[in-house]
Amino acid sequence: MAGAAALASGIAAGALAPWWGGRTTPSRRVRWGVATAVWLISLAGAGWDSHWRLWNDGFVALGCVVAVVDARDRIIPNRLVALTALWTLSGGAAPWAHWLAALETGGGIFLFYLVIHLLTRGGLGMGDVKYGGALGVALGWPAALAALAAGVWAAGIYALYLLVFRKKRRTDAIALGPFLAFGGIIGILERIH
Repeated sequence: MAGAAALASGIAAGALAPWWGGRTTPSRRVRWGVATAVWLISLAGAGWDSHWRLWNDGFVALGCVVAVVDARDRIIPNRLVALTALWTLSGGAAPWAHWLAALETGGGIFLFYLVIHLLTRGGLGMGDVKYGGALGVALGWPAALAALAAGVWAAGIYALYLLVFRKKRRTDAIALGPFLAFGGIIGILERIH
């Protein structure tokens, strides 16, 4: 059952590529890559953790799409931000009784990233700010904190790699969306425990 749901989520993510909202239309190769990534990550989640729920596959699919769109086009479309936040309605996130805490968590992360956005004069994009808040709403406390930490650490390690091997300069920007999406998957694993 888990394999079928993971496969369905991956195929749906790839098939909906024209609706992703990026600046460029993804090629068939990119669509298949996203579908395969969703399928493999969801299968790994279901195989690694017996508490994995089928609707977590949808969250993984959203994260993979955000990662690809931001890496390719340097934008996280509002529709993907809204879908991530609305994922809570599917029953995949915090229970109904914990909505207030989830909203507070998302608002806190949004404000934290907004301050960074303002201090860096746009060095952190507004898409990242909004997506971070949406992850906070979707994951709730404390899973959102684990997601935030994992995403920032992963981005830092990648940036250090780029600097050490002189692939980027200190003043160059990198897309944060893929790392936030990675953190979101870590947050899902944290939340289901």
